[in-house]
Amino acid sequence: MLDKPVQHKGEFVLTKSGNLDFGEISADIARLIKRQAGKIRLRIGVQIDGADGNYGEKHIERPERKEALKKCGYSTARDFIEDTCSDYDAIYQGQNGSLILTKFYAEKNHIAIVKLTPSENGDFYDVQTGYPSRKSGKNKKPLLWERQKERL
Repeated sequence: MLDKPVQHKGEFVLTKSGNLDFGEISADIARLIKRQAGKIRLRIGVQIDGADGNYGEKHIERPERKEALKKCGYSTARDFIEDTCSDYDAIYQGQNGSLILTKFYAEKNHIAIVKLTPSENGDFYDVQTGYPSRKSGKNKKPLLWERQKERL
């Protein structure tokens, strides 16, 4: 089966099915972690080598990161973020108010870092970056929430 081409709507990347939302921090989880509930979205973003403030699809798909995604079976940032944010297993506290969504896999954890972004159309969690990570990397930040099931 061929991958669907990546589509955009304004500044946002759309999921494979054409939606803006890649997942969400539900009201139940938000209450437990003492944060606001909200949808998770991926913007096209920006990647300027050597600059601060890079984020989004362009940042995730820079050459060295894109190679790491391919090794995990993903051809686009969209596919990696959709898989990670639609069914994450844990949330860790990130820096400067960000959250680290983690999906556990046998070989590597999949990480998406999101930050709450105010919007006239409703606040949302903006994906700053995403990447496959070493299994040991998940223990370095405070755990806020973890799914109560074991992944096979």
